[in-house]
Amino acid sequence: RQLGKSGPHVSALGLGAIVLPGEEERRFKLYDRAIELGCTFFDSGDIYGDSEDSLGKYFQTYPFQREKVSTSTSFDRLTVLCNIVFS
Repeated sequence: RQLGKSGPHVSALGLGAIVLPGEEERRFKLYDRAIELGCTFFDSGDIYGDSEDSLGKYFQTYPFQREKVSTSTSFDRLTVLCNIVFS
C-alpha cells in the first residue's frame, strides 16, 4: 500500500516496536523475521522506551535490511513541549 498520494509503498501490517523486552539479539531476530514475512513498515518512538535506539543498532549492524523497511516515529505533545520549554 502507498502511504498518502506520493509516499512509500509499505506492507498492510507494520511492526510496532512499543514493547520489545529482552536482549538485543532476540529483538534483532524479531526484526529479521518480520522482514522475512514481508513487513516493510516499522513504527517506533521515544515514548516506547528504547525502541528507536534498538532499531538504530539493528540497521547499523545489518545495513542491507534498512533499504527494505520504511520507519516512522511517534511522539506525544507533552514530550515535545517539555523539550522546548526546558531545553
